[in-house]
Amino acid sequence: MHFIAPGALLCAIALLSFPPIAEAQHHGGGAPSAGGGGLSAYSRPDGVDEKDSLKDFHRAMEVQATAAQISEFQVLVKSTEVAKARLHEYQQGSTEKPAVAARDTSLDQAVENARSGTKNFLAGFSDEQKSGLKEATKRLEKADSDLEQEERKLDRSAQVVISSDAEARAAGLDKALTDFSNQQLALGRQMGIILASGQDSTFTFPAVKSTARFADHLVGLTSAGQLSQTAAEGRQRTFKLQLIADLSDVQQNITELLRSAVDRSDRCGERIAVQQAMLSPASPASTLFVRLHYERWICTRLGAQTSTNEIAESDGSVEMQLTPMLGKSGAEISSQLGRIEGSAMMADAVRQGRLGDDLRDTAGRLLLSCIQAGTDLKTALPSAVQADAVLQNAKFADGGAGSLIVVLEGQAQISDEQANLLASQLNQALSTKGSAAQ
Repeated sequence: MHFIAPGALLCAIALLSFPPIAEAQHHGGGAPSAGGGGLSAYSRPDGVDEKDSLKDFHRAMEVQATAAQISEFQVLVKSTEVAKARLHEYQQGSTEKPAVAARDTSLDQAVENARSGTKNFLAGFSDEQKSGLKEATKRLEKADSDLEQEERKLDRSAQVVISSDAEARAAGLDKALTDFSNQQLALGRQMGIILASGQDSTFTFPAVKSTARFADHLVGLTSAGQLSQTAAEGRQRTFKLQLIADLSDVQQNITELLRSAVDRSDRCGERIAVQQAMLSPASPASTLFVRLHYERWICTRLGAQTSTNEIAESDGSVEMQLTPMLGKSGAEISSQLGRIEGSAMMADAVRQGRLGDDLRDTAGRLLLSCIQAGTDLKTALPSAVQADAVLQNAKFADGGAGSLIVVLEGQAQISDEQANLLASQLNQALSTKGSAAQ
């Protein structure tokens, strides 16, 4: 049985995002990355096996920057850019001693602001961030130490009129400041902080929180997405698209959600009560286990009176395999009955009767509504790429510690101009987020 969503682009990410989502950007040809960025906004559950294929995803979640840290990091990067500008002025300005001394004072202050701001930023890390970002922090601290040494060398040369030796020292400071900036950016990317550029080879989208309504219930969802470049020709670039949506809220409330649609108590007919339901993740399909109480009643009319009689009663269980897919009409959920335990009458009601249809229909509509709401391209993607994204396949997966996620993959072909616009939109979203935190 298939449940088809209207619209070709209705789909099931970030996370991450991979909490505030991991929003790392990997710069092609730019600063080396200190580690992978996250996709989504999920906390790492306890007890995740180290063999978990998504352990990098969970690690990224642990070091995720808070909204306040994002805002602080923006200020930090700006202070480093100011130091670069002051150094450029130093190198290009007059060689007269008074002018050199004035520029040296301005440069010293700008570099000190960048260095002190960085130290304050690192001091504010949580225990999880200190542990997870240990290597990136060491590299940044080493770059800071090198920057301090080069600054002292230039200070000594500034006591005299600029010479070729002073110019060489300024070049040394330029190199140290560039490395310092690169390590800052690498640390930020590992914390999931967007600093996007149109030349990036990877764009990770901020976490999007949404809700799906099913019967009288609201289900919370968090999704994230990422574009990874696979090819470039001229001014056109091809990216792999991945969207991830966290369905753990569906899992936690699956019993109540099924009860609202499956339970019934017909006076003359079937009486169904969902006792317990569990939704277990696997790839590409997931398993739904439902424990039921089943009764069958008949009504007998004798004259003016009608009596009811129970002819069957059974406790039993039903397993179903649920598989997401993308059809010509959009997203779909395919359901297949598995093991059935219970009386023969209950088994027949599941295989051939209304009960089986109700279970498949309810499970399919529930998961499909969550997939649609969690990763609707109009909300999951920035407007710069919405019209050019094409989804190609979908699957369920284990997000760690038994949490269910849905992963959709596809591609997007965009121009260099669109990539620049995309970077601008991501940075604007980050700026808004940081301002709100302040």
